[in-house]
Amino acid sequence: MVDLTASAIRKPLKTAAGAAAEKPALVIADKARAEKLHDMVAVAAYYLAERRNFEAGHELEDWLTAEAQVWAEVATPRGS
Repeated sequence: MVDLTASAIRKPLKTAAGAAAEKPALVIADKARAEKLHDMVAVAAYYLAERRNFEAGHELEDWLTAEAQVWAEVATPRGS
């Protein structure tokens, strides 16, 4: 589970090679909102896996795709 709490402030992101990325990690100070977003990502990842009949080996891909979908959804202003 990704730490989206205030304690994660300014922790550098890690790249696949293990080097720190230039941008700080995303921080959500409101723990309830962070948990809700995590749950939304989990549900979206489940549905992505379901479309492939839960074929093994795509878990990370599903999670990252779900994160992108959820973040795009919550970043879009309402009424747009």
